[in-house]
Amino acid sequence: MKLNQKKLSYVVLGFVVAFTVICAFKIKDLKFNYDFEAFFPNEDSELEVYHTHRDRFEWDNEFVLLGLENKKGIFKKDFLQKVEALSNDLKNIRYINKIISPTNIKNISLSGLAPIQKRLLHIEDETLYKEDSVIIYNTPELIGSFFPNDAKSISIFIKTDEGLSKIKCDSLAKNIEAAFKKYKFDDVHFVGRIVAQAVYLENLQKEFKYFLGISFILIVVFLWLSFRSAYGVVVPITIVIVSIFWTLGIMSMVGQPLDIMTVMLPVMIFISGMSDVVHFFSKYFEEIGKGTPKQHIFPLILKEVGFPTFLTLITTVVGFLSLLFSSIVPIRDFGIFTSVGIVIAFILTYTLLPALLYFFTPKKLVEVHSHDNTAYNVMRKILFWIFRSQKIIIGATAVIIGLSIIGVYKIKVNNILLEDLSDKVRIKQDFMFFDKHYSGVRPLELAIEIKNKNKTVWDYDIMQQLNSVDEFLKKEYHAGFMYSPAMITKNINRALNDLPAGENTFPDKEEYEAVKKQLISNKKNKDLKHIITPDGRYARINGKISDVGSIVVNAQNERFEEFIKTHINQNDIEIRITGAAHLIDRNNQYMVTNMTQGFIFSIIVIALLTYFLHRSWRMVIVFILPNVVPLLIIAGIMGYAGIELKAATSLVFSIAFGVATDDTIHFISRLKIELGYGKSLVYAFKRTYFETGKPILLTTFILMGGFMSLMVSNFQSTFYFGFLICITIIIAVLADLFLLPVLLFWILGKKKK
Repeated sequence: MKLNQKKLSYVVLGFVVAFTVICAFKIKDLKFNYDFEAFFPNEDSELEVYHTHRDRFEWDNEFVLLGLENKKGIFKKDFLQKVEALSNDLKNIRYINKIISPTNIKNISLSGLAPIQKRLLHIEDETLYKEDSVIIYNTPELIGSFFPNDAKSISIFIKTDEGLSKIKCDSLAKNIEAAFKKYKFDDVHFVGRIVAQAVYLENLQKEFKYFLGISFILIVVFLWLSFRSAYGVVVPITIVIVSIFWTLGIMSMVGQPLDIMTVMLPVMIFISGMSDVVHFFSKYFEEIGKGTPKQHIFPLILKEVGFPTFLTLITTVVGFLSLLFSSIVPIRDFGIFTSVGIVIAFILTYTLLPALLYFFTPKKLVEVHSHDNTAYNVMRKILFWIFRSQKIIIGATAVIIGLSIIGVYKIKVNNILLEDLSDKVRIKQDFMFFDKHYSGVRPLELAIEIKNKNKTVWDYDIMQQLNSVDEFLKKEYHAGFMYSPAMITKNINRALNDLPAGENTFPDKEEYEAVKKQLISNKKNKDLKHIITPDGRYARINGKISDVGSIVVNAQNERFEEFIKTHINQNDIEIRITGAAHLIDRNNQYMVTNMTQGFIFSIIVIALLTYFLHRSWRMVIVFILPNVVPLLIIAGIMGYAGIELKAATSLVFSIAFGVATDDTIHFISRLKIELGYGKSLVYAFKRTYFETGKPILLTTFILMGGFMSLMVSNFQSTFYFGFLICITIIIAVLADLFLLPVLLFWILGKKKK
């Protein structure tokens, strides 16, 4: 028997070492990825509308904005000369499609359609600066687009090639940065997808190391305080590190990159795997301390710890697999690969850990697990207080639940595109600069289809209606950088009739004939085709607005829909809001719905599992209640604290429920075992409280240590994810140590009677 166990231990160690080496080689090929569009909801019908619209015209988020500051004011010759030189330099950079700069605008938005060549800024003639400024600040479409109200900066719009790879984006961003750094402006604000993508990826790579490092340090501290031995630290750490290596290696083998979601995966495995190891370790050395023969210990562990730990594995995996209800691919991937990692950690706990313990069991760990210590005395006092104070505990729980329900009604569902980044991150500051001084950076995109087959965009009544849409967008959304059929119409009319800036230049019906002739004769012009299709059946309105959040934008969208119903002939024109930003907002709404479905799925599965094990619906309630109450409290805290419900915060509930149930399972399972030994109810409670209490507290500290590491993140979603789960874990362990015994005592006490 001993020989077989020894052989088995060698086989396990050999296989683990070999596969770990293979995974280590594969991990070096693991890539970091941030695909903005991967977060679009796949099941949304509007995704198809977006792709069709994009293919018909152009991508709405393939642009860069430069904000060039001059503290003394923009109407300074040396400053304008530098802006012009930079604009010329940018034209020569690869992957730049078009540059629109105040220094090269001759007749804004005409793109050469009209034969007017008058410059907007007379850079070399300072005597004309005053006249130029009057014209500029009397032309509404320029303010908030290329010029701010304070006249201390200028914006350059750069249209990039579409669908650039990560390597090309990095090259382009580097070249643009090198170009503007040459001229030493007072400050430069550099925003766009190519910049945001690079910042996200850079932060992902840094945080991947931070999370692992901080989790490692915190968990080492907790393990040392618990086991007071290098062995008690090294062995558990080895188990979880091997689990992480295997999971990352498998991800690399199947071509799965790390993204903003899966970057948290090592921490998830670290803390979930450590929980299994701690329960195994605690029981093993408890039995060694009692003098139980080694050959009897492993069967006892499988019975008293192995089966409950297997149940916790199921509930935790159910929590993560509930993310499969999400329509967002990165979130589904996070759920799948975290589940894989947790299963690997469980398997290694019951294969690699016994193999390591077979070869060496230090005596110091046995001493640490002696029952004659302060912790047991404290826990004895707590248990007796619980028995005496059952009504107080139930009453306090009821009050807290009531207050939490009030807080739940205060929760708001909101989404701000760059809220995920800390305000300390430079690109976030640059985006805020454009929100404050310009119209913003968030794309506003409308898809227009002419439904009446007898009409086209070029018909006067259609163009009139589109002009009213433009005016509404400017007034309601404060949109800037506007490109639309009506805007082109007004600019052609201004050019043809030499109208002064600032006047309403939309033509009357008679004037429009000349404008229409210009539009139709240039309908195949490359720039015009980005606004109106050559057949006149489709058009778009594109602009930029401030990133005010989905709550405000949704309210604006509702008012816009009302405007469409009352001011637009819907038999002639169909107007739909689309674009990348719009889909991200809808993604947030889908996430909340999907996570609710996933949470309900978790509760149903765990409730059925509990009923199957205990054959009692009362036990189902006893099991579910201590784990739902913490989530209700968290929801209440979110409402009172103003923490908004969005993609990341909605993930907390399903995952936290799966994690929180672990302690409940260990407590109930141990109590059932003690009662099975024929112990009295009070004695069984006492033994359960003492035997499971310390591992529960230790795993709680380990879980918190792991999730606390997420709170150093520059991504707000990751911070809130870690913060809210930490709070949930604290409340869950309090519920298990105080509320759960009361509920169990009531039910089991009635059965005994």
